[in-house]
Amino acid sequence: MLKTLALNIAAITLLGACTGTIVVHSTPEGALISSDKQTLGVSPYVIHLNPDISKTLPLAEDGCYGAPPFTAHWASGAVASSPVTPLCKGLDGNYQILIRRPTDAPDLQKDLEAANQREDVLARRREAQAINNVATSVEMGGMPMGYGGWR
Repeated sequence: MLKTLALNIAAITLLGACTGTIVVHSTPEGALISSDKQTLGVSPYVIHLNPDISKTLPLAEDGCYGAPPFTAHWASGAVASSPVTPLCKGLDGNYQILIRRPTDAPDLQKDLEAANQREDVLARRREAQAINNVATSVEMGGMPMGYGGWR
């Protein structure tokens, strides 16, 4: 029993050891992010670093991992890429990669509208979550913070 408990604690510790992230941003946000001809998601796109991902990242002579280049595809058809990014804080570091839209690409307004639509959707989701949180708190007999304080 104690041996099993110790193994479980060791496993949890190892799993929790790597808590770093890579966040790929685009300017304007909302671009489709890809890497190595694989679509990943919409910016800002978050990659959680873990021991499995380290097997796919190249390791430089200086001991730094290297994040691969990422490519941003905007609604207008504009495309830009990031260089290989050194990850010298290891897998528990938090890294930000910014991909800027080319200034000479046409239809900037189309990309700005797409970014605004995305922000509107996210704002509605946050509002719905807040309403859900209040309803859950009331159902459980509590009073949410900001609505009269502690019960």
